[in-house]
Amino acid sequence: MCWSLYLAVFMNGFEAAGYQTSLGNIGKEYALNGTGMGILASVQLAAGLISPLVFGPLADRIGKRKVLLIFFSAEFAAGISLLLCTEYRTFAAGIFLLGLSVSTIQYVSVAALAELYPVSGKRKIGWITGFYSLGAVAAPLVCGGYLECGQSWRLLFAILSVTALAEGVTALVLDFSPREPARKVDSTDAAAGEWMLPGILLLCAVMFVYVGYENGFAFFLNPYLTNVMQADHAYAALSLFWLAMIPSRILCGYLSRWNRRILFVAVLGAAVTSFAFIHAGKAPAAIALCLPLGFFCGAIYPSVLTRSLDFAGGRTATATGMITAAAGFGGALITGLTGALSQRFGLQQAIIALTGFLAADILFALLLFGKQNRKSLNKGKEAHRK
Repeated sequence: MCWSLYLAVFMNGFEAAGYQTSLGNIGKEYALNGTGMGILASVQLAAGLISPLVFGPLADRIGKRKVLLIFFSAEFAAGISLLLCTEYRTFAAGIFLLGLSVSTIQYVSVAALAELYPVSGKRKIGWITGFYSLGAVAAPLVCGGYLECGQSWRLLFAILSVTALAEGVTALVLDFSPREPARKVDSTDAAAGEWMLPGILLLCAVMFVYVGYENGFAFFLNPYLTNVMQADHAYAALSLFWLAMIPSRILCGYLSRWNRRILFVAVLGAAVTSFAFIHAGKAPAAIALCLPLGFFCGAIYPSVLTRSLDFAGGRTATATGMITAAAGFGGALITGLTGALSQRFGLQQAIIALTGFLAADILFALLLFGKQNRKSLNKGKEAHRK
């Protein structure tokens, strides 16, 4: 069960970075400029805004397994349509459906993991987000390799169709009952499980900015290094960026009790490193900075997810759905804006603007650092006195 969810999220990472790697080739086929490619990237990300608002509460009501089966089927259909489409509008519709599918699979898998493993769930969240990064590491190497050999960008969607079919069959035969007995918790731990909307909204704000930065940076990293820095094999930098996220995310799973501190340090470190990246004088230095940048960025997502469990009150799919919706909105809006800025002012200025957006997350992380469920803590204190 655990590995099937890990592999599903691995393929989500593969899809995200594979699309980022292929976007330049797709843009050439459809004669798109920077603004057009930014919009095309945003179409998929916009689907990530709609999906959680509709299907997050549904997954809590009808069960994670049914929702996963529906969207593995939808991902298969989207992959086939993208493999066969010949015009821009058909591609945009297919990529929207694909975005709807992978977004739903992503947050429902995380919510299912938390429910299936009530004791070790937070640690496994670090692993599952690490598998997303691992898929994103593999994709630029695989896709960049076959693109350099003259193969079509459509091969990505053939791979996704086959794996979606296999994942759907796996979900059909697996039992989704909990794998661990829920541990007994004291009053303070139980209090941490109460629904707390202000905390969830702050986490949504963090992900709005962060995912906007991550996608804007990842989609335009290859063009920036190739066209501005004159780097060879620039797609390898994207693999380095995602590679550094793997140990970061796994460590966050094991160190989840310190998620507030980790989140603040990660956001601050990412903003500082991004500033250094854009001012790197030579391509090798810029590429090398993708490693620490990826390490800091990698800690943000799992820290937000584990923190959300403290505020979710058992409504895990609803909470992760809200966070995913905010992430999709930020990804679509900020990535589209990055494309427009690159067209008007150049890639370097666009990435400088992205770094400015990321700096706003420092404020949100500071607000979250001291955020506590006061009602719950008071209950805990009263129980302790009794």
